[in-house]
Amino acid sequence: MRKDRKMRGFTLVELLIVLLILGILIGLAVPRYLTALEESKKTTFCSNVRNVTSAIETWRMNNATTAYPATATLNEIITSTTYFSQLPINPYTGKVLKAEEGTPQELGDFQYKPAGDVYTSSTNPDCGLQ
Repeated sequence: MRKDRKMRGFTLVELLIVLLILGILIGLAVPRYLTALEESKKTTFCSNVRNVTSAIETWRMNNATTAYPATATLNEIITSTTYFSQLPINPYTGKVLKAEEGTPQELGDFQYKPAGDVYTSSTNPDCGLQ
């Protein structure tokens, strides 16, 4: 007589079904993760740019002027501990955010152009700046 086994292993078909289900779940999760990662970079970048625009206004009040700082001066302001307790990092490059004068081409570009008592700025990705 054969003794009935109380412990049986999984069959190959059962293992393949489990692997198929795991593959489907991973296939659904990875694109959502990558989308969330990209969205978090954009949110962080836009938040840092808005902090820089606040620092510009603070600089104007500290210097009692109506003129906006030159681009080189703005980059000094960005790296200053006077206006930031933590440097604004560009999440696309991993470096400190830097204002450029040209049109933003790459993700993480921040264009700033002063003209006396006004300035223009734009970003890539678009942060909805005025």
